[in-house]
Amino acid sequence: MSIKIESTSLKSAKGEDIELRVTKSTRLIFRPEIVTNIKKPKASVRGTFIFQKKKISGDWEDYKTYNLSRLKDEEWIKLEIKSGELYELITKLDEYYQIYEKYGISPGTKEFIVTDKNIIDVMQWISEAENPDAIIEKLKDLSVDSLETIHSLLGITKIYRLLELWQVNIDNADEEFWQKFFKKHPWVISQVFSYPVVLFKDKAYIGGKSISNKGGNIIDFLYKNRLTDNLILVEIKTPTTKLLSKEYRDNIYSVSTDLSGAINQILNYKDCFQKEYNQLTSNTSSTSELFNPKCLLIVGNQKKEITNKNLRRSFELYRSEMKSVEIITFDELFEKVKFIVNMFQESIEDDFISP
Repeated sequence: MSIKIESTSLKSAKGEDIELRVTKSTRLIFRPEIVTNIKKPKASVRGTFIFQKKKISGDWEDYKTYNLSRLKDEEWIKLEIKSGELYELITKLDEYYQIYEKYGISPGTKEFIVTDKNIIDVMQWISEAENPDAIIEKLKDLSVDSLETIHSLLGITKIYRLLELWQVNIDNADEEFWQKFFKKHPWVISQVFSYPVVLFKDKAYIGGKSISNKGGNIIDFLYKNRLTDNLILVEIKTPTTKLLSKEYRDNIYSVSTDLSGAINQILNYKDCFQKEYNQLTSNTSSTSELFNPKCLLIVGNQKKEITNKNLRRSFELYRSEMKSVEIITFDELFEKVKFIVNMFQESIEDDFISP
């Protein structure tokens, strides 16, 4: 479940109507508002009870406002709140207090996901527990929905850590570092493809040795289509690898020697692998196939290097013409990871406050 809050000033923001009582023609709501209270900082929520009636169109319309200051001595107004309604109101208002305490008032419209505090308490306990058996016993008491929620939250936490690692190493020019990173987290590369794939082998020998047993080609990764068993060649460089070179003429830029060299390298790997595949797999029980294998090159940082329209045009025109090699930059790859985080967040409907 989510809560949407819209700022009305630097010190106030309106929330969503809390529905307390509903009939076919009328309803009672509470319209909450969070405020910055200088005198009592913890007293950060206020609001208004409103009776509404349903119009013919189906929309709700507020009853006319009655000025209470005009009440005579013998007149009074009674508003009864039933126990269930009061519980609903207190529970909802507590969420608004939590939002203000953690995030204050932000300009514009913000949406917050609400997660069960019990789940968060369990996750905190799990992170501090030293006895695996005790953890298992604790999890047995949770519902299936709660277990699925914890699994999703742990997944989000794991992905966030990957994104943090990317930010820290955005200028890391050590190719071996990225080799180890993708070996540990192979799903990051697998999300590039529109079909299900799995890491088949890293640092794979794919032929090329001379008669003197020298040389040889080592591809960074071999992935495999789960359905067809067809192999995919993946070569990685670094985020600092240059994509483009100097201006050729009239706002047209050449690709860098690093990029063109990397493309020729993986095409050479493909050619060699196709010629020697049968020989390389003749004495193995390999479950792979090699049907004009796809080649993927992960290289450079487009957001950091491609800084204007002319550079972008040159780069996109070049890679869109590459029929045998798909080129994806490191920043594009991790943007896909961010997209996964957003999908996770949208799917969780619980009680923890999270922007």
